[in-house]
Amino acid sequence: MTITCISCHQATRRLNPTQAEITQQPESGEWGIDLLLTCPHCGQRYSAWVLNWDVVPLKGITAKSPSTPPHHQTHEVNKP
Repeated sequence: MTITCISCHQATRRLNPTQAEITQQPESGEWGIDLLLTCPHCGQRYSAWVLNWDVVPLKGITAKSPSTPPHHQTHEVNKP
């Protein structure tokens, strides 16, 4: 499936992630992830809101998995 960018009219199967911030909606108090995605062809920005309970961890993959790229790994600090 593809989408057509509203700016450059190019079909794309992928949008580039720009931002993913966990925030609380002031109106409802619900927590979610505020996503900003961009068109890979022209940089047109798109926004999406994903509720926290709609986010599902991938099974078998953790931040310490060998298959996880180093820039996605978390660093544990101040652990006894």
